[in-house]
Amino acid sequence: MNILLVSNSSDLYGASRSLLRLATRLKDRGHHPLVLLPDAGPLGSRLHSAGVRTVLFPSLRVITRPVLASWRLLPWLAGFLPSAIALAQLIKREKIDIVHTNTGVIVSSALAARFAGRPHVWHIRDWFQEFGPLWKPYSRYILANSNRVLCVSKAIAGQFPPSEKIEVLNNGFDLAEFPEPDTNERTAAKAAWGLQNEELVVGAVGRIKFKRKGQEFLLQAAKILRDRGTSVTCLLAGGPAPGAEEQIGQMKHLAAELGVRAIFTGELHDARSAYLAMDIFVLPSAQPEPFGGVVMEAMALGLPVVGTNIGGTTEQVSDGETGFLVPPADPAALATAIGQLTADPNCRRRMGEKGRQRVGEKFNILSMTDRIVSVYQRLARKRTTD
Repeated sequence: MNILLVSNSSDLYGASRSLLRLATRLKDRGHHPLVLLPDAGPLGSRLHSAGVRTVLFPSLRVITRPVLASWRLLPWLAGFLPSAIALAQLIKREKIDIVHTNTGVIVSSALAARFAGRPHVWHIRDWFQEFGPLWKPYSRYILANSNRVLCVSKAIAGQFPPSEKIEVLNNGFDLAEFPEPDTNERTAAKAAWGLQNEELVVGAVGRIKFKRKGQEFLLQAAKILRDRGTSVTCLLAGGPAPGAEEQIGQMKHLAAELGVRAIFTGELHDARSAYLAMDIFVLPSAQPEPFGGVVMEAMALGLPVVGTNIGGTTEQVSDGETGFLVPPADPAALATAIGQLTADPNCRRRMGEKGRQRVGEKFNILSMTDRIVSVYQRLARKRTTD
């Protein structure tokens, strides 16, 4: 089949990495994926290296905070219909069989598929809590202009009214992307970040942002642990969220105020060395994560995970087996869970091994690709019989 995969961004992050994995597997199976990108960037380079065709489409309509909160909304709306018409022409010209929109914030590809008379699959990886009253009509738009809506977790699916179009499909990962580290590699990773091998390192990977990502709760938990007699170092990997650049300085100030040793890595192209320097991975988000790729990466690299018991994290972490789930915005509960793991190296090792095994068995890229191809085939058959 000729499959158009539509990306909202050319950056490499969770959703675009999932698209890269899918496009590569589709090509390996003899399909013909074409990835539509709004601009040039690292995702395009990775796709080219994998032998996957791309096409640039700058007029793609993508919902962003800067557009919604400024005068740019008017020209954005004015260009919506022309964008959908131009994209429909591209779909016909490329003889596309299926249109697959990769995130919920891409708006014009759904209408383009309708104009071109092609089946449309909409992949929803987003929380729409900030949409407020706009979510109800937008959810209707998504359902009305999709043949299938794939949601990365039950929590994401729960945002929608009941519909037979909705299917929960967890993201898939390939353990080959995450070679199992040995003790020497972990020791070298700690040294690379200025850590002593005997230091207990508790870390998080993600944008630095108060409450949304919740690194402040991890720092507060570290202080509680210190007061209880357990010293940990916090390794916080990631840069500030766009529009919140001042928060990294505020986070550093909080660490100093609490008297907690914290290392801030800044933005990383490859976070492997940060993961390997950690003894425990923490996802301290106080707001739900759809299906955090960082949790899967940490588990794939053999780390026990302490995460908040909201959103897609509850489907990733098997509580008491691969890590612990704790209430959000609760530093004391977070400290207790971390403390259980710092006190028992054998428990950390067992949970890390179980976590890697869980990724391979339950969140496998091949199984995910099988299910997506099955969706494509059903829709293609239905189109030919209608």
